[in-house]
Amino acid sequence: MKDSPHFPYTERLLKLPRFASDGSVAIKPGFDRIEALLDVMGRPEKGYRIALVAGTNGKGSTCSMMAACLTAAGYKTGLHTSPHLVHVKERMRVDGFPPSSEWLEKATARYFDSFIEVGTSFFEATLALSLLWFADQGVSHAVVEVGLGGRLDATNTLAADISVITGVALDHTDLLGKTLALIAKEKAGIIKANKPVVVGDLPSSVKAKVETIASQRNASFLVASERVQHTAGANQEVEFTTQRQHYGPLNLELRGIHQLGNAAVVLCALEAWVGPLSPNHVKIGLEQVTRLAGLRGRCEKLSDHPLLVVDVAHNPDAVGASLTAFLSHLTNANACVSPISSVHPPVRAAQPVVIIGMLSDKDTESVAHILTKAQVDVWTVPTHGFRGLGAENLAQTMKKAGVKQVSALPNVPEAVKKARLENRNCLVLGSHLIVSEVLEWTESDKNFIKS
Repeated sequence: MKDSPHFPYTERLLKLPRFASDGSVAIKPGFDRIEALLDVMGRPEKGYRIALVAGTNGKGSTCSMMAACLTAAGYKTGLHTSPHLVHVKERMRVDGFPPSSEWLEKATARYFDSFIEVGTSFFEATLALSLLWFADQGVSHAVVEVGLGGRLDATNTLAADISVITGVALDHTDLLGKTLALIAKEKAGIIKANKPVVVGDLPSSVKAKVETIASQRNASFLVASERVQHTAGANQEVEFTTQRQHYGPLNLELRGIHQLGNAAVVLCALEAWVGPLSPNHVKIGLEQVTRLAGLRGRCEKLSDHPLLVVDVAHNPDAVGASLTAFLSHLTNANACVSPISSVHPPVRAAQPVVIIGMLSDKDTESVAHILTKAQVDVWTVPTHGFRGLGAENLAQTMKKAGVKQVSALPNVPEAVKKARLENRNCLVLGSHLIVSEVLEWTESDKNFIKS
């Protein structure tokens, strides 16, 4: 949103300390500030049931699939995710729809003095506004994505009915710890006493760590892969079977083998939280996540000819999963079942290209090695802000890792334009900031044709 006399408080909201642009100075562990804000707002979160979702990868997709299924089943459902891609309103959705700009401006103006008084961060302020929006809309259930870690994240102040941990990998190691065990401890901090916790695929040592914490809190420990089986059929259809229900055949809207695991977590969590939904409602929810939950930027296809896919993947596990889905598109393979090691781009006049920009605190070397194995051309672009990484620096990392064709380009729109002019099938990834630039450009450029 550009500066506007009609929305001055929203502009001021965007200038509160943000991790994406200001780095760790915007991280304010603890619950005093969010508790103070919720008190001022009249404790809006007390009027509905809450699921809290943490994890290194997959939490945004998992949250959105959970919310979409609940909406399809007739539950009025709030969804809080972060970060946003184009507009701050994306963080707060009810049945897939954000509040109006007028509502956000009015609510921000009403409570902005409180934001300043308690010294809130941008994340804390937008979380409180999300919870207020949900109450204003009369939701019965809300799915809330944890921001960073879990134990000390502002979302952990919420009295959730169920906790979900999608997975644990090395990310934000400067803030969460340099080992999987330490990161797992932070994620497991969201587990509530006497309430169930659902986990995705975890390394055995990590799973044991989380299970121990769950046991200490008398929380039921539910492993999705042990409770949900899936089978893949023709035409990218998949069927899920739990201990209580059979779902499918259906086509996951969110593509990639990693989304099978996320969907299993979703079904396990929903059954533990609200009970089995009807197979038809689950089918609608999982097949229409974009419409019902408003999710963007997860293997999102913006055009077919040439192929343009954007994904917010920004660590090795997520990048590998994103490449699987992208390369599967190129070979018309089943994106749900084809591992990356077996996928080879077809011989074509123009090699597929990955446009990537990353933040300076990410594992760029490991990502570079993954791109080397994928045998794609790589174009690097700069990311901006306090944690930004220059295109030339990222290109050097790619070259050292063995990527044969690497070019550093000045910005995201120029890179995408170049790919389209050369008829290149293209995947854009590496950061929410990068995907945001693509979406803003494609939606504002009248010359962009979604072919």
